[in-house]
Amino acid sequence: MKKYLVSTSLILSSIVAPSFAEESKDFYLKIGGGISFPSDVKGNETVSGTVYNGTFNTKNAGVLSVGFGKEFNDYGLQFEYSKAQFKTDKISVTSGGVGVTGSMTPDLKADVNSYMIYGLKEFNNDSKFTPYAGIGLGLASLSADDQTATVAGTAYSLEGASETVFSFALKGGAAYEIADNTSIYSEATYQNFASYEVSEAGFETVNYDSTNYFAVTAGLKFNF
Repeated sequence: MKKYLVSTSLILSSIVAPSFAEESKDFYLKIGGGISFPSDVKGNETVSGTVYNGTFNTKNAGVLSVGFGKEFNDYGLQFEYSKAQFKTDKISVTSGGVGVTGSMTPDLKADVNSYMIYGLKEFNNDSKFTPYAGIGLGLASLSADDQTATVAGTAYSLEGASETVFSFALKGGAAYEIADNTSIYSEATYQNFASYEVSEAGFETVNYDSTNYFAVTAGLKFNF
């Protein structure tokens, strides 16, 4: 009986251990970074009955991301956190068909933190190269410090609030296996941020339009 139990244990171990190892590889961690190309931020405000349309001319910015997910055969579910900082030192304002350019003091810096859930489709083949694509939904936190915009010699106070908005994204890329359970990847992401309003006593009320950015990133993927 003892020999039977030992033999059975060895057989079960030989079956369960590889099975568990194979299943454990379905989970993964991704760490990467790259560059983002944000669209100009547009908004409008009404001062003494006059509507002013403003455009903040943004600069390209770095972006960092961390993702955790699980693969289901050719599909995957992934949570991703990403962070970028948009900067601008110039604002263009139009009112009644007349346009002027103003300056920002100090330079406008807006932190963008995104919390997204992606559904992914992998296009597996017999090689170590695996393309994939997906769509994501989630929330983005947009925050900036108080700013002063000087337009046509007049200074305007702009409140630097923190807002959380709905966001959706499209992603496509490819991973290449370089070692057991380790791959390098490169991907492109389009992300859209919903419109929002910033309003507080003592500051001008600004209505911001929906904006977006396109990012190209690369990094490492670890399966476990």
